[in-house]
Amino acid sequence: MMVGMITGYCSRSQVALSGWATTNNQIAFTRKVIYQLEASVRTDPKRQQLQTFLFRTGAFIQFSNRWSLGGGYCLIDNRRTISGITGYAVEHQALEQVWFTHPVNIGSRLHQHRTQMRHRLRLENRFLPRLEQANNSLKRTGTSFANRLRYQIREQIPLVSTTNDFEKGMYLILQNEFFFNISGQRYVNGKVFDQNRSLVATGYRFNRKLDLELSYMLRVVKDASNRNTRENILQVTAFSRL
Repeated sequence: MMVGMITGYCSRSQVALSGWATTNNQIAFTRKVIYQLEASVRTDPKRQQLQTFLFRTGAFIQFSNRWSLGGGYCLIDNRRTISGITGYAVEHQALEQVWFTHPVNIGSRLHQHRTQMRHRLRLENRFLPRLEQANNSLKRTGTSFANRLRYQIREQIPLVSTTNDFEKGMYLILQNEFFFNISGQRYVNGKVFDQNRSLVATGYRFNRKLDLELSYMLRVVKDASNRNTRENILQVTAFSRL
């Protein structure tokens, strides 16, 4: 139903729609130390070619069922265009992040529905490629450094009755994420505000180890001329916990 609504809307209004496919995997070394691996492929808004490949890896320590702290590395290979010349250039990132998760009860005391809300604060240390046009191709001439802060709030709402832990069934995701450039603004869009991502998703939890989600995201990006560029994104995401 979600795919049909979005496809019908885009066909009527000629709105560009990018496609993202993502896998997010967690492997528990111990009860507290978790290794995380994420990969994503993303198309351009016309869905004709690959726009971005993302690879993110790292680890985090789970201090309790509410607090986690971690860090890692991210590689982003992005398609760029300068003066009509197109090529791919890699951005490297180091990242540090913290999660805080807490339950939210919806409804009256007699008919409460238990949901989970997660807050994530991530600092990205970005090593951005400096590019110039040379011989009908893009040549990397150096690296610029910038820091970006991301705050994400995400709520998972089970659509089945649960007692304590949510182990199987359909669920709904409501999510929003803010991006702020806190240093090196001249190397990106020249602004503190970078972008906002609003997402709604429906998913199915097969068991405690595997989730599959289909989501719609509205991405609003601030460019150097102070205009907001809007991008509609349809995303499929697989989560595994081993």
